[in-house]
Amino acid sequence: MAYRVIMIENEVSIKVKLNNLIISKGLEKDVWIPLEDISVIVMDNLTTTITVRTLTTFAEYGIELVISDTSHQPVGIYGALANHSRATKVQLKQIDYFTEKNKDNLWIEIVRQKIANQCQVLELLEKNKTAFEKMYDYREQVQPGDITNREAHAAKVYFNTLMGTTFSRGNEDILLNSGLDYGYAIIRSYLSRVCVGYGLNPQIGIHHKNEYNRFNLCDDLIEPIRPVVDYYVYRLLQEEEYFSSEHRRKIVNLLNHKIQYQNKKMYVCNMLETYVEQVASLVMGKRDTICFPSVADYIGEEDEI
Repeated sequence: MAYRVIMIENEVSIKVKLNNLIISKGLEKDVWIPLEDISVIVMDNLTTTITVRTLTTFAEYGIELVISDTSHQPVGIYGALANHSRATKVQLKQIDYFTEKNKDNLWIEIVRQKIANQCQVLELLEKNKTAFEKMYDYREQVQPGDITNREAHAAKVYFNTLMGTTFSRGNEDILLNSGLDYGYAIIRSYLSRVCVGYGLNPQIGIHHKNEYNRFNLCDDLIEPIRPVVDYYVYRLLQEEEYFSSEHRRKIVNLLNHKIQYQNKKMYVCNMLETYVEQVASLVMGKRDTICFPSVADYIGEEDEI
């Protein structure tokens, strides 16, 4: 199973040879990495050179490529169109399963778990107890399709409690927002890779349905996982003044942190694989429920599993 996340921050040349990724930088010794070990490559340098042949090989190996802009925020994702031998069959089942009733009921579960995880973040950080008690009330009020928008009400209480009442997620000048956006983009790209790997169509979502969005399903599935990113990024950046390359490297490495999931200790990237596998099994009629990750089960950078 591919597990390595490669971050490219310098002006280098990237090519493939003998089933290896080769990273060349001037007179320095080339770095060789087996393609079968790589899950995601994050390119955070605009002068890096890469060929179409290399991109084709990435798609063949199911490697997701994330491209960042001059502000070091991910702006593009490249991946395989299909990486599953029965993708058409799975996607037809996906369309059949996603009736309005099933989507509404799934969205209840997703939103409730997201709010529960947000509450766990506040508890772990020892924030105002009244706030997460109010959020738990919102959680119980979620209706099919969240027609009363309890998710947004809970999010307002959550971020106001976490960051103060003047905080706005839309303010790009706030350091925490840069970290959150970066972390969400990394998790989103990994979910895209895994969805395609299990034959699911990332464009066909549960709640998100923007016709211009290639990742509607990923944007649905990431919701309960966002608080895991919040918890890590908040502790990483709360005393910092700048969003540095070291911070970005650490956030990318969140995929290699540990979490307890379904009574097993595993890497976050493996949890995402298992999570999406359950979604694929659900639409194929092989299971009735999905197990959502919990912030309370997040372990962090532990040396051994």
